[in-house]
This record gives sequence, C-alpha cells and structure tokens, in this order.
Amino acid sequence: SLVLKNSPQIKPETAALVRRSMEAVGYVYNRAAANLRSSSTGLVGLVINDLRNPFFTEFAASFQMALFARGYATVISNSGEDPAMQAEIIISMIEHGVSALVISPSYGDVTATFEQIARAQVPTLQVLRQVSPLTEDFPFSSFDYVDGGRQAARHLVEAGARRIAFVGGLQGRAITAERMQGYLDE
Repeated sequence: SLVLKNSPQIKPETAALVRRSMEAVGYVYNRAAANLRSSSTGLVGLVINDLRNPFFTEFAASFQMALFARGYATVISNSGEDPAMQAEIIISMIEHGVSALVISPSYGDVTATFEQIARAQVPTLQVLRQVSPLTEDFPFSSFDYVDGGRQAARHLVEAGARRIAFVGGLQGRAITAERMQGYLDE
C-alpha cells in the first residue's frame, strides 16, 4: 500500500523490489477496493447539454484532459438538451458513486435534478450555463459573454468593418442577450 502511494517511509530499493514483484505476478491496482476505504472514487461526472455542438465537444475534451492531468478519471455524457435525460444521467452517475459532478445544464425545468443532487450531497459545478440560482450549493463558472461580444465588435470596427451583423445564438436565451449586449456596447 505504501509503495503504491509513493510513501517516503519506504526505502527506494524496497519500493523497486515490490514493484518488480507486482509486475511479475501481473498485479493490477483495485481502485474499487481502495475507494471503500477512502469513500472517494476520483471519478468526475461531466454532463454536457449537446456534444453534437463542436464548442461543447472541445470543452468536454479539454476538461477531461485537465482532470486526467490531476489524477481524476472522467465520465462524459450527453443530455441532448433533454432535461429528463439529463436527470436520468445524473441519477445514474450518483448511483455509480462519482466524487463530483460538472454540468452544462440543458434548457428546461431542471429543478428536480438539482434537488436530487443536493440530497445526494455530491459537489457540483454548473458550467457555461447557470440554471440553478443556488450558487452557494451549485457554483457557476463560465466566460464573460458581454466582454466577448464587446471584444469581437471592437475587433471588427478596428479592422474597418462598418456594417456588422450579429449572429450569436438563439433568441430568448440569456447567453445570446449577453453577447448582444457586448456587441451593442461597442
């Protein structure tokens, strides 16, 4: 156990001997057994609202790679902008014992989903979209869409554009309004 944890209590020559012995017998670390002791799986559930959208696909891949670099495994699921499917995915992830959830929520009524997460007491982060205003329970992280719209419009004006159209999302969505506000501000 101490060798697997790279404990400084074990002499390097002893650790090397143990590792050679493990390799000789084909030992494979049983993370499930270890998790029973620590009650943490090191598994993060990432629920994306639409993986068919290249933006979200790139986000998911980058996020997964960043977590992997820090020793976490990621389970990635696509809710297809369906709140009912998203709820089922999240319940399944909770049942499988994820250590945390990161959710780019689907549009629609997701109140019951966030209530379920709160009851399960799984640390959860909303990303890219905020649907639960309970930020103390479900913090939110995203881009500054207003500033992004402002910077894009400024770049076009500085490049000499005089007739600029805004094409930035679906009408009635908060993100679209924020992007448009930045565009109009410039």
